[in-house]
Amino acid sequence: MAWWNPFKQPEKEPAAPDHAAPAAAKTAASPKGPPSHEPEIPKELADSPLAKGMMAKFYRMWKNPSFLQQLRIMSAHMAKDGVDIKSTAAVKAWLEKNKADIEAGKYKDPPPGAAAQQTFVKTGPDVGRNDPCPCGSGKKYKKCCAAKA
Repeated sequence: MAWWNPFKQPEKEPAAPDHAAPAAAKTAASPKGPPSHEPEIPKELADSPLAKGMMAKFYRMWKNPSFLQQLRIMSAHMAKDGVDIKSTAAVKAWLEKNKADIEAGKYKDPPPGAAAQQTFVKTGPDVGRNDPCPCGSGKKYKKCCAAKA
């Protein structure tokens, strides 16, 4: 007995005869299963188990706060040097240029001119939905100013 697997990709059907052409056109227009949540690996690394292992390691490290802090420090150094962080080619070029300094541990601290992160400070108490409206109307906030916003 075959079990139903919701994650299995549908198999391609054999070519239909000419009298079934409209049905074949309908199936060709339908999507080919759920979208993949895996990021695309470059063609030259697609069959490499090492590349897939590196992607898995990166996603495991993404939850580590010290790794995230190091990424922020590196991006601050790149911004200080005028690198467009959204450009993969520019980031790769900067990494290649500064490879020796990175391995030597030069980029452990933020650059001297970088702005420190600022803590958000609330100026007043939050207003709940069922609290009296701060405008002074006497109504609940959800019935007064929240409804207007």
